[in-house]
Amino acid sequence: MRSTGLREYERKRDFARTPEPRGRRAKPARRKAKELRAAGAALQFVVQQHAARNMHWDFRLELDGVLKSWAIPKGPSLVAGERRMAAQTEDHPLEYAGFEGVIPKGEYGGGTVVVWDRGFWQPIGDPRRGLASGKLDFTLAGEKLRGRWHLVRMRKGERARASWLLIKGRDAHAQPASAGSVVESETRSVLTGRGLDEVARDADRTWSSRTGERGGRAVGAPGDPAALSGARRTPLARQVAPQLATLVDAPPEGPEWLHEIKLDGYRMLGRIERDSARLVTRNGLDWTDRFADLAAELAALPARSALLDGEVVVFDREGRTSFQALQGALGRKSSADAVHFAAFDCLHLDGRDVRAAPLIERKQLLRVLLSRAPGGGRLRMSEHVIGRGAEFYAAACARGVEGTVAKRVDAPYRSGRSRAWLKIRCSKRQEFVIAGFTEPRGSRSALGALLLGAHDEKGALHYCGKVGTGFDAATLKRLRAALARLQRARSALADPPRMRGVHWVTPRLVAEVSFTEWTADRRIRHPVFLGLREDKPARDVRIEVEQPVARSAPAAVGNVVAGVTLSSPDRVYFPDAGITKRELAAYYEAVAQRALPGLANRPLTLLRCPEGIEGACFYQKHANESVPDAVARVRVRGDKQPYAMVNDVAALISLVQIGALELHVWGARADHLERPDLIVFDIDPDPALPFARVVETALALRTYLSDLGLAAFARATGGKGLHVVAPLVRRATWDEVRDFSKGVAQDLVRIAPNRFTAVMSKAQRKGKIYIDWVRNTREATAVASYSTRARPGAPVALPIAWDELASLSAPLHESVREAPRRLAMPDPWAEFEASRRPLTAAARKRVGKG
Repeated sequence: MRSTGLREYERKRDFARTPEPRGRRAKPARRKAKELRAAGAALQFVVQQHAARNMHWDFRLELDGVLKSWAIPKGPSLVAGERRMAAQTEDHPLEYAGFEGVIPKGEYGGGTVVVWDRGFWQPIGDPRRGLASGKLDFTLAGEKLRGRWHLVRMRKGERARASWLLIKGRDAHAQPASAGSVVESETRSVLTGRGLDEVARDADRTWSSRTGERGGRAVGAPGDPAALSGARRTPLARQVAPQLATLVDAPPEGPEWLHEIKLDGYRMLGRIERDSARLVTRNGLDWTDRFADLAAELAALPARSALLDGEVVVFDREGRTSFQALQGALGRKSSADAVHFAAFDCLHLDGRDVRAAPLIERKQLLRVLLSRAPGGGRLRMSEHVIGRGAEFYAAACARGVEGTVAKRVDAPYRSGRSRAWLKIRCSKRQEFVIAGFTEPRGSRSALGALLLGAHDEKGALHYCGKVGTGFDAATLKRLRAALARLQRARSALADPPRMRGVHWVTPRLVAEVSFTEWTADRRIRHPVFLGLREDKPARDVRIEVEQPVARSAPAAVGNVVAGVTLSSPDRVYFPDAGITKRELAAYYEAVAQRALPGLANRPLTLLRCPEGIEGACFYQKHANESVPDAVARVRVRGDKQPYAMVNDVAALISLVQIGALELHVWGARADHLERPDLIVFDIDPDPALPFARVVETALALRTYLSDLGLAAFARATGGKGLHVVAPLVRRATWDEVRDFSKGVAQDLVRIAPNRFTAVMSKAQRKGKIYIDWVRNTREATAVASYSTRARPGAPVALPIAWDELASLSAPLHESVREAPRRLAMPDPWAEFEASRRPLTAAARKRVGKG
């Protein structure tokens, strides 16, 4: 179907009668296929539920400056392979992605429209070639639709060219048919939280290009700054301090609040005037030269003058922003096209200062302005939902983002910090001043750890701990060079720690660090370095303390996750952390793509705590009638009852529904249960031993296995120990794997009998590390990667890279709120399948002979 631009769209509509946005006629810039495939070059998609003469869902993909559109009578399906008829319709303007309202009866498409889903899409291959050939493959990163999808033209021939099929791909986001229809379970707008009936009832509150009415008063057409409440004619202010958010302990509820994803980048004001644009940091530094391409796209906006508030960011394939990825992109010219400007507010437009207008009006003004951008697509709108704060926050944290920002919909823009904007973090994170550094140890290069501090209210700089993880080799080298120039003889800290070999520095550099908690003596636990904050002066760094949010009656939120209906979704599973069944389900939905490869097709043993960790807990290996039908079963020779088995995300969520708080897996897969495909060594220390001994043991065991021809991978168990896991080609028997692993453990004991034991007895474990080899016997299990542990704080068993493990000074305890941040990092077990090796007879003969 050859594109005719927007001529067909305009021909069908009378814009004096319909509130739909008018299309722009400017010819859009075409990006090359390789640019569209770039990691940061995500394009927008939208699905709009349309209650016209016949109910249908309009599926739209941004390409070449328009929205390619299909009408789907039954709506999308999340069942892999299920086909849904999709009739291609005329191209729509980009502005249409934000359209929600009522098209008058008698007009083309008359009826109610809601924005049912919205997000980003990425083509797989050349999208134009795919459209022309009738096979378009792509991924979606929306709130309801995610993962891989296919659009396939049904038949050849000109008359049938508009008939397509939309098909969900087979991946971790697919759901079984038993999960039900997503368009029936998810009915509300992702833009405003309203349903069709509410939008129809509020029709008088939508924009109208004919009357200019919204809320019963004349406000002018969309995009007209003079129409906003309180707008005043004035030149663009020379300098505006940004509005800042107050850190609170929970999201506020109620329709007076809108909620955005907290962006993870550099806060920036975009200034447009006299056909040029500048990008200015929150403390007034001009960074236009750093982001020249973004400035050029801002300058191309159809505005004589403007001031936009937002952040410079890099998006990953899942639509998340990453500060580490942004720093990496800035260091590589080839990644410059991955950098975007995500705008969330408009303060001035075309000679009008609109800061006094309500936020919701400013955001609508911003949306229209950005929809007219003729540039390369790196200007983005920071989307929001209205109300549903707790649900939005839980879903955001499960996706692995930094947190959310709540803003009063009716509030004006006010420079400085206030409670009209609130920020809620998924894990603790803030800026710290770098006060010193230590020398590297072992294989580490350049430096060991950074010593951190923050100012009190009187300006004194206090020690807050040190960070030694989160660096790559290039970052370590750059930091050492920068800190070497700042060295000084004495510490600038008011309370410097007593530590040997410390190099003190002038406190000028600021580091962004995430961590799990503050200790009683105001030190940070389990910190991870994220990058340097060049946009904030060291003197402004203070310890941020969460303020209580004003509480109101809890709002009703959804209880369907991945198609699974949760009973009692607000039941608290982890009381100390306040983590509910709903939040745990959202976590597993978010990590499913990483978790399922280690879970799928393996018999499970479950630790169930139906009332939470403070109630009765019990182990269950047989899948009786208490286990939902969505969970697969597998027969084990010699056992009359089947085991449970997880093969998809719906089954995973179904286990959350019945209170399964730990998932333990066999070392063999269902199609060949008598041939194990991995070996697990559980390094279990006497609690009195330092964690450094545990790390040393894991590294030594890795070397030992490597000498025997086996690859090894590390897993933090969520407790005090570690797993070392070796993937196998499925040839050895259970007896052979058991004898081999026992021999390895006995060899370590023979080498260092005062340090290790291979006997389970607690009495023989005092002062030693138990090398648990018994998990490599038939029907024995080990905790699965990404499984929660039924312990306070909701810790998670996590795969961990060897270089990160070597830098740890304490066990890795990340909860369901902190762990999803790792989804934005490289998978430390990415090469697990490719590393499978046979357990050879020669290797078996070499062990246990001492």
